[in-house]
Amino acid sequence: MNKPVNGSGRFISLQTVSLLVLAGAVGSLWLYLESVKQEGNYPSYLVAILWIMIIIFLLWLGNFAIARLIGLRYSWEKSFKTRFSLQLLATLIYSILCINFSYIVFKNAFTELPPTSDQLILLNLYGILFLIPVVSVQFGLLFLQKWKRAVVEQEKLRREQVQSELLTLRSHLSPHFLFNTLNILSSLIEPNNHEAHDYLDDFAEVYRYVLKNGEVELIGLREELQFLEAYTHLLDKRFTNSLQIDIQVEPRYLEHRIPPLAIQLVLENALKHNRLSETVPLQVEIKSIDLPAITVKNNLVLRKVPENEKTGLGLENIRRRYQLSAYKDIRVTKTDEIFMVTLPLIK
Repeated sequence: MNKPVNGSGRFISLQTVSLLVLAGAVGSLWLYLESVKQEGNYPSYLVAILWIMIIIFLLWLGNFAIARLIGLRYSWEKSFKTRFSLQLLATLIYSILCINFSYIVFKNAFTELPPTSDQLILLNLYGILFLIPVVSVQFGLLFLQKWKRAVVEQEKLRREQVQSELLTLRSHLSPHFLFNTLNILSSLIEPNNHEAHDYLDDFAEVYRYVLKNGEVELIGLREELQFLEAYTHLLDKRFTNSLQIDIQVEPRYLEHRIPPLAIQLVLENALKHNRLSETVPLQVEIKSIDLPAITVKNNLVLRKVPENEKTGLGLENIRRRYQLSAYKDIRVTKTDEIFMVTLPLIK
């Protein structure tokens, strides 16, 4: 679960404390009135205060619960009109019922006389007049909170965009230099050294893919797997028998989409946190499952990662990209023996 931001945790704590204080005051005043009711000398204004306090308590708690329940199904961002209409209607109905029910209970409890029809009509008229400003303030505060959060998110996105533009500018400065260097290096390699030429070709293919799709939100799984094949060839040359990668993806999923470099980042995460040796090789399985999704699973041969290498950005980067581009989330499964990441496929 995401941690509360911008003081929302403090807001919830303050709200809980306020409700507890109000509930304590209501309980104390009710007990006092019950103790003196038999003597018939309780002040009527205390009954009115107690009734108002109970109404405030019930409206506060009930409308908060209504907002939470409706929010589970409808969000302000995606279903503003539906959310606003349902919440307004439910708030009004619940509030009117609270006022009427509590009035009837108080009337019978402290006067032993049921309310008349004239009293109920007048009660509902005053209740509606009371609810109009209360509901207006409630929605006003809610929209103000949403607006403040949107401003903060917009500013955060603006900063991220500036950083992205700087990184993009840097990436445009280096490709020509790098490819020219690769061409020179290729000309220096002996013509019969096919293994070295193949390695350079794979490296150029990987770098070209990263440059081409670095800013793309989603890409076809077929193209992603072609890139992954070139990338795994580079890893094979580097780690030889210390790394075993098995890729099994059903053809029916090749037209699905996935955030570019998502599988590569998970694979890189496995290489970063595990030891690689020929005696205990790192075994990575990349398979499709029926969700539809791709799972990247590896055995655990954990190593101690130096503090300067612990960025914590790998899986979080993938998770954020999925949430922004497809409103989906990845699933991480870890046991004593394996570590597995499930990446949803987007149709």
